[in-house]
Amino acid sequence: MKKSKNTTWLVCYLALGLSGCYNASLAVSDSSTVVAPYGDTPVSGYTLSWSDEFNGDYVNESKWHYRLDCKHWSQQKARNNSVSGGLYRIHLRQEASECPNNTALQPGQEEGDDPAGVVQYSGGGIISNKFFRYGFYEARLRVPPSAGWHSSFWMMRSGVTVEDDLVSHIELDPFENDSIDLQHYQTDAHQWKPEPGTEDPGRRQNKVGTRQIRFAEDTLLSDFHVIGMEFTDTHLRYFFDGALVSETAFAAEQFQHNDVNIWLTSIGTFLGPTPAIDNSQLPSEMQVDYVRFFQKTP
Repeated sequence: MKKSKNTTWLVCYLALGLSGCYNASLAVSDSSTVVAPYGDTPVSGYTLSWSDEFNGDYVNESKWHYRLDCKHWSQQKARNNSVSGGLYRIHLRQEASECPNNTALQPGQEEGDDPAGVVQYSGGGIISNKFFRYGFYEARLRVPPSAGWHSSFWMMRSGVTVEDDLVSHIELDPFENDSIDLQHYQTDAHQWKPEPGTEDPGRRQNKVGTRQIRFAEDTLLSDFHVIGMEFTDTHLRYFFDGALVSETAFAAEQFQHNDVNIWLTSIGTFLGPTPAIDNSQLPSEMQVDYVRFFQKTP
């Protein structure tokens, strides 16, 4: 049975000579609904263009492919991604994997040690097959409730390599959390491989509009929250549960916009800073209720 997604929808009707729209909590499978950005998010003129509501029992590979890499403290594996109970789940495990090209020092190693070439954890992630650009991006998600995992809802062109002929590409980060701190996340954007001589001092990139979002003790990111981002040819606007939390100028002529894929990922990491992964809480999960992309109505 499909899980009903109780979120705010814009319901439009035409009956008995009356017409109008109102906000209501309805199941996603109700064909009478028109999906709008969450609640009272202060954006307008958007129509749902693409989504995954995760109401099946498998990852829809016509929409997604898997993140498969070794980075920091984990190897990302296809089998760590599943769909059940109306949720996409990234399974986070303690398990050893050989990662000979991973240069990150592992827990217990010290500066000056040779990279271990083996990681002790596995994470996962999915990347949209479809490309996107200007519009409103939204996901309802929660992060694992234990230290050691970098969980993200973000956008970048998949498959970019050092040898890629794309001179510049952008990365958009509406949500990055290090699970050692469940009351904080970061938003920002990057321009990778900018024109030579235009990089931020000391960097190989331009990092734009970094903002640290912090909460009082009654808000935990291990509970479900709605993350939104509006991307236009001039600005990025970031939202948390419908409220604007950050806005930054990000003009196309300066940062050379390109199409991007949507990523949902969770990896083991020292970021945070995190001294070690909390093994007592494993296995664990990052969970996503839905992901949606809206475009401006013509």
